[in-house]
Amino acid sequence: MEPAITDDTQQTFEHEGLLWKRLPGGTSTFEEFVAAGVQWMEIFHETQWNPWRKEELQPTSERARAVREEWTRAEPGHRMMTAEEFAAWTTEMDHERDARRAADEARWERDKVHYSEQREHARYALLEREATRVRLMGEIQGLRSGAVFPGMPSNARAKRIAGLESERDHNEAEISKLAETVGDPETVVDVHGRLPRDRRPLTLVGYDCDRRFRVEDLQTSIAAQQEALATEKDRTTKSSLRARVAGMERELTALLAMPRLTPDDMCADCDTPMAQHLAQGGEARGCPYWPVRAARMEQAWENVRRILENAKTTQPALPKPEPLATLPGSLGIGEVIERLKELQAKHPDAVVKRGRANRWELWPAERGQGRATEQPSP
Repeated sequence: MEPAITDDTQQTFEHEGLLWKRLPGGTSTFEEFVAAGVQWMEIFHETQWNPWRKEELQPTSERARAVREEWTRAEPGHRMMTAEEFAAWTTEMDHERDARRAADEARWERDKVHYSEQREHARYALLEREATRVRLMGEIQGLRSGAVFPGMPSNARAKRIAGLESERDHNEAEISKLAETVGDPETVVDVHGRLPRDRRPLTLVGYDCDRRFRVEDLQTSIAAQQEALATEKDRTTKSSLRARVAGMERELTALLAMPRLTPDDMCADCDTPMAQHLAQGGEARGCPYWPVRAARMEQAWENVRRILENAKTTQPALPKPEPLATLPGSLGIGEVIERLKELQAKHPDAVVKRGRANRWELWPAERGQGRATEQPSP
């Protein structure tokens, strides 16, 4: 990069409209200074999105900061803001932010009268149909190219493609009908008067928090499971632990690979990136407000409620009744009478009945029944 001004003692460089010069004793080049600024900002954004990388990137961040501190502004008469000037600047920024918020709230209050439940639900249905369009087109293209189910017989493949094309045509007809009712989905206000673009920053915050908590939870759980795996001796238990760890590691890898998102990447109605709503196969996660998805979730909850209700009303099975005492049928009559006298002292209201294997059994008297009436015959 060519210097903007050159003198016998020091060079002055321009970058993005600002002039810079190296402080006495500095050793970095201007290219290193610019690269350090870019690197420092990249680390800042990276650690805001992936806070668990702060410790890992700390040395690099400190080196970039050290290079930046070797340089200073070079405009004639330039000086740093005083504490009072900085405070006044931040106060002005706060006032501008508050003014934008007040304008948004006034707009939301004004636009609440335009809320239409029918249009809102039609918007949900339209978004779901558009997601279905992506799924159908992806599956059709995959079948045609052979990337999906490569071993499928050609006649079965052709039949499957024809079925998907018919479903696609029906889906397109539904999209056209819904589009007439909805118009531009981005202009549909909710019950609070907010547009989708007003809600996306909030759903991004929700997803960011959920992702952070889940990553930290997975990291802790994986470490604990690996410790347990290292000491476990039972083969079956070790196999179960390995499968559990593998599943958690797959989920963790996917979360760590998620690039930094912006509000435009989010669903306006739930804390989910739109890319996940539009994903193919089992990775897709429909919005809970979409009609088909909502109906399935309601049915699932209804099934759970029914199971719980049945569990409440089902009486536990009564234990199988057992006699108070038994006497072998092979005993002599005298011994039987002696044993019965002993048992009668313990259970005066019991009754004697013939049991299995010719045994004598002593049972509690039924309610309302008096003392034992049945005696063994000689």
